[in-house]
Amino acid sequence: MAHESVPQGNSPHELLAALRDLTRQVRVAQRGTWFPLLVFATITLVAIPVYRYAPYLDLFGTCRSSPGHRVCAAPNPADLGYWTVALVLAYAAIAGFYVRKSRRRGVGTLIRPYVVVGVALAVLMTAVSIWLTFHPLLPVPADPFSTDPVQIEVGPAAWLINGLASPLAVIGLALLVLAWVERHWALLAYTLVYLAIGMVQGNQVIHSSSPWFFLPYLLVPAAVLLLGAAVFALFRPTAKVRA
Repeated sequence: MAHESVPQGNSPHELLAALRDLTRQVRVAQRGTWFPLLVFATITLVAIPVYRYAPYLDLFGTCRSSPGHRVCAAPNPADLGYWTVALVLAYAAIAGFYVRKSRRRGVGTLIRPYVVVGVALAVLMTAVSIWLTFHPLLPVPADPFSTDPVQIEVGPAAWLINGLASPLAVIGLALLVLAWVERHWALLAYTLVYLAIGMVQGNQVIHSSSPWFFLPYLLVPAAVLLLGAAVFALFRPTAKVRA
């Protein structure tokens, strides 16, 4: 980190330009975009064994059984509990990373709005998911054990609410705040693509007897997050702040 005194006798216009340049350098120095993406990719991959092996907790009485079959109208509460805890812990780790980075470089960080919004979105996701369990926006087949294909029509409002209530969309919404905090246009463009993927994944209705039916739902976003983390780490800023 280099520190230089501001030349005396500059005009107000020059001083304002110097201040703007210094502000830009500070924002660049604050960026650590690769780390949140890596953390979110990790918790998405860890969710795979949770989805596969966590027992279904029929807390809301949504399951119906027939000989050799069991169908539940709501996601496993164990999965929802995992995402809530994992997201809160992820934001705690991200906050710690940025605080250590700011102390090491001697440059303040504005990570608090991102962490607060992220935790709030995780809690809101849980509340909305529980509400959707009792007020589903997607039509439920009259015979859940039927193998006949069902044409499902989803309105724009239902599509939007179901998509935004998914953990993947919650991650994307919080990344929009991080892009604003860091004034990072590349992160904004990346997040819009990721958010679109999360919205589509959150509205998928999958009928499958395979215990691994959820893999595309998790592997696709995880791959996008890992790729983003690698790219942002490769091109992470090395600019020095001059004052």
